[in-house]
Amino acid sequence: MLEPLSAPRRPLLISDGGGLPFAPTELDGPPHTLDPEDPPVATLLAHLMARAAPKPAGGPPWKRRAATNPPPASLDGWRLLARSDDEALFGRGQPPRLVTVAVRLDARRRWTFVASSAARPLRATRDGIRASSWRPDPTREPQPDDTILRVLVTEQTFSGGQRADSRVLAPDLHLDADQLVLTVYVTPRQGYVGGARNPETPIRVELPEPLGLRRLIDGALAELYPQK
Repeated sequence: MLEPLSAPRRPLLISDGGGLPFAPTELDGPPHTLDPEDPPVATLLAHLMARAAPKPAGGPPWKRRAATNPPPASLDGWRLLARSDDEALFGRGQPPRLVTVAVRLDARRRWTFVASSAARPLRATRDGIRASSWRPDPTREPQPDDTILRVLVTEQTFSGGQRADSRVLAPDLHLDADQLVLTVYVTPRQGYVGGARNPETPIRVELPEPLGLRRLIDGALAELYPQK
C-alpha cells in the first residue's frame, strides 16, 4: 500500500531523458533571444550549421539529384530550457513536436554537442527519475466510494524483465472536483539491465478521500499537461 504525495496538476520538472530536466513553464510564452557569443549557444549554432550544410551527392551520376542549398542555420525559435555549470538543454517548438539539443562541457572544458531528440516523450520527472505509466487494474473496476486505487504500473526504464515491486516510490497525486491525476515513479535498477519487456507491477494507492466520479488520469506524459 502506497501513501501518495500531494502534488500540483502540472509537475515541477519534465524531461525527455536526453538532457537536463526542465520546468514546463520554460515552454510558456515566446522564446527569449539567445546570445550567439555564449559558449553553449555557440555550440548549439555550430550543430545547427553542421546539419544545414549541403550533403555530398552519392550514387551513380544518372541517379544523382541536383544539389540544393538548405536554409541557413538560425537560432530563431530556440530557447534555453535548463542549464547547469557543465550542461545546457535547448528546445524548439512545443510538445509533441518539441526538438531538444543537449550540450555539455567535455574533459577538456570545451562545450560539445551531446544529443538531439524529437521523438522521446516528455515525462514528469522527480529527483532525476522519469515517471512510469500505469493503467487501472482491469480485474477491479473503480467505484465511487473507493479509497484505495488499484493500478498496474509499467516501468519506463529497462528492468530486465523484472517487476518493480520494491522499487515503486510514493506517487504524486492531484485531486480536484473532476480529475484524479496520479504520477508514478520507479527507482531504476542499477548496473547492466537487459532489454526484456517490462511486466506490469500491481500497486495499491491509498486515497485521502473517496474516488467519487473523478476521471482517472496518468500524469506521466507531459503532452497531456495544460500549458497554463
